[in-house]
Amino acid sequence: MTPRERLLTACGRGRPDRVPYSLSFTPQVQARFERETGATDMAEYFQLDYRSVGERPTRKATDFSSYYQDVALPPGTTIDEWGVAETPPAGDDPSMAHFRHRLSPLRHATSVAEVEAFPFPDLDAAYRFEGMAEEVAAIKERGLAVMGGLGFSTFDYSWLVRGIDNLMMDMLANPKMASAVMDRVVAILRGATEGYVQAGVDIMIWGEDVGTERAMMISPSTWRHWIKPRFRSMIAAAKAINPDVVIYYHSCGNIEPIIPDLIEIGVEVLNPIQPEAMDPARIKRLYGDRLAFWGGVSVQRTMPFGTPEQVRAEVKERIETLGRGGGYVIAPAHVLEPEVPWQNILAFVEAALEFGPYR
Repeated sequence: MTPRERLLTACGRGRPDRVPYSLSFTPQVQARFERETGATDMAEYFQLDYRSVGERPTRKATDFSSYYQDVALPPGTTIDEWGVAETPPAGDDPSMAHFRHRLSPLRHATSVAEVEAFPFPDLDAAYRFEGMAEEVAAIKERGLAVMGGLGFSTFDYSWLVRGIDNLMMDMLANPKMASAVMDRVVAILRGATEGYVQAGVDIMIWGEDVGTERAMMISPSTWRHWIKPRFRSMIAAAKAINPDVVIYYHSCGNIEPIIPDLIEIGVEVLNPIQPEAMDPARIKRLYGDRLAFWGGVSVQRTMPFGTPEQVRAEVKERIETLGRGGGYVIAPAHVLEPEVPWQNILAFVEAALEFGPYR
């Protein structure tokens, strides 16, 4: 099998020659990788079955300073194209890399008119996909699969712009405001989705964290009312262009109550199957006839704090359960953080290659 055939077979719930594997690094781990190997391209070095593509930088210059006149933003704060201010973590501890504070530009908005006047980004602009089709074609020519998509989705971008407390209150007490924010966000994301699929990506990714380790952040009924129909519209837009594009959905935490809903609206690959929040073997038994799975290896316990032997044991167990019969891409359940020892990364890849072949 070519790498592309292997990955797409797994994503289609089939049984390839072996279980594909995946990795992603924080900048600190990437720097460690470069020191250890002398290489710079992790996907090439570890021979991943896919490559990822992304949009071109925005040409839209927006001054968001008026949205932050009431606060003193600390040095090092950045403001992204959504107008979201992100402050750096305190101190120099690399383990704090993900502990950044975000401030939302529409946190003080009280009217729909303010939402309508907000300068939302142009993720859906045609120029942001210039050259992507050629890039995709070149990757496929190498026999590799192509992944592309949106780091966040409906719920995440909406709360980032509005503020998570505000958005949750809006969904319950101010539905016009919630609709104004979410409908604008979804229109942009739907246009961006169409750009990726028109460029020819094999796998379309959405990230949407709606779970904690114990339960969902919002009730399943609230999710079904506010998120499900909007997410369905993005999947439909993708499938209208290419019925074969693979629909990949990421949410950390325990989202088991909505897994049947995700299947209903067209999700085909579920990531990351966080083992601290859901039992991977149970999820496979219940939904493995309708979903493929991507992830499953603990990044809270085994990868950072286990021994290489424990990493190998967990990889073997996940392949025997989540990978039974096919439909599985083994991967850490999230990006690898600075605490992960280099030997554990090597142990993960070696074990995936050793235990991955189907017999």
